Amino acid sequence: MELGETLAQYVADVKLSAVSPSEAKAAKAAILDQVGVAFAGIGEAPERILSGRLARNPAAEASILGRPQKTTTWLAALVNGTLGHSLDFDDTGGFGHPSVVILPAALATGEYLDCSGRMLLEAYVAAYEVGVALGQVVPRKADQLHGLHMTSVFGPLTSATASAKIMGLNSTRMRYAWGIAASQAGGIIGNFGTHAKPLHAGIASQAGVLAAELARDDFTANPNALDAPLGFFYSVVAAGDMDRVDYRTALKELGAGHIVSTWCLKKYPCGSIAQGAIDAALRLQGRAPLPMSELSSLEVRVPHLEPYFQVAPTGDVSGKFSYQFPVACALLDGRVTKWSFSDESFQRRELQDLLRKSAVAEDPDSRPHGVLTARWPAQEVVQPIEVATGDAGRPVALEEVRAKYLANVQPVLGADAAKETAEMLMALEEMPRIGALMDKLATRP
Repeated sequence: MELGETLAQYVADVKLSAVSPSEAKAAKAAILDQVGVAFAGIGEAPERILSGRLARNPAAEASILGRPQKTTTWLAALVNGTLGHSLDFDDTGGFGHPSVVILPAALATGEYLDCSGRMLLEAYVAAYEVGVALGQVVPRKADQLHGLHMTSVFGPLTSATASAKIMGLNSTRMRYAWGIAASQAGGIIGNFGTHAKPLHAGIASQAGVLAAELARDDFTANPNALDAPLGFFYSVVAAGDMDRVDYRTALKELGAGHIVSTWCLKKYPCGSIAQGAIDAALRLQGRAPLPMSELSSLEVRVPHLEPYFQVAPTGDVSGKFSYQFPVACALLDGRVTKWSFSDESFQRRELQDLLRKSAVAEDPDSRPHGVLTARWPAQEVVQPIEVATGDAGRPVALEEVRAKYLANVQPVLGADAAKETAEMLMALEEMPRIGALMDKLATRP
């Protein structure tokens, strides 16, 4: 049972001086993007409903993005994590949605302990690598075979890693934190398309902060909870499928720079699977021989159709987990934005007409990524789906990440503060304490 001990030693040894410049740059891009998408979630139903809990839990510990009052570290992680996943605009990579669980925990603990920007970056890198390692123990998405959301499964452990790294926990307490976090892992895919889905991220981030704080005070757990006979992998990740578990795989590439190789930015605020299809729809729109109102049918064919990506679009957030809805919006509007998934957008007659003409099918012959086929009475346009813009295989420049950040943050902070905080985040390693940044992000004078 060396998994926990090896991971704990790795976390303790992570120093920014040993992280490659490309990996450090990617980490800052991920942090910049995550703060921005959290601001984009302000005003959405999950944030509005959760904010009512803040007045009941005042504390001078940690900030909620976009709000001047502080609360407890746990509640800050819960709200900021939920906020950052409300639009499904946050990144993916390695083990689900990494930044939305790691960063809220790191910001809450880091602000409370007045840590430096450098330490925040080290905590992010360490937590990301631990998440990738845990995700490699079994084949990717094996946890989804029994209905669990990967972000909720690995999120509590990665957020605990970030908080524990900032706290400077020793190996034993780090492993206690993972044991406590493992007992809080879960989140069902059946809740996709509802407000409970973004709550998965908030709960995972909160769980990590709580686990690290309890472990710091000698709250015990099984130090080998990850790979114990009745532990995390046996009971949660690979339940009934332990013959696929290989702990050596988890350790083989630990610390090998997985942010650069796995981090994926989302260009559109919806499920990651549809990102490439939206790109294809926008290309198809430019080739359309006739107006979309005259379209006879629209078909999306993909090599594999995930069960959780067949949510029937009914307005609000549900359209984020289907191919038809964002593809139809792209064809009608020439763009896919936050507004595209609103009830106002959903209720448009022209959109409803196009959705009725749309179909999705699983077709192994559509490899590698699928194809869109638009048919008019006498013409047909076929558009291949390619790797999405922002994918690790098709990365965007840092300036594009910054542009996305500014677009998301300006409506709340204003143009000047948005630009100032963007510069602070892109120079995070030079920041002696993150409190000054958090004051600005929380709109405190």
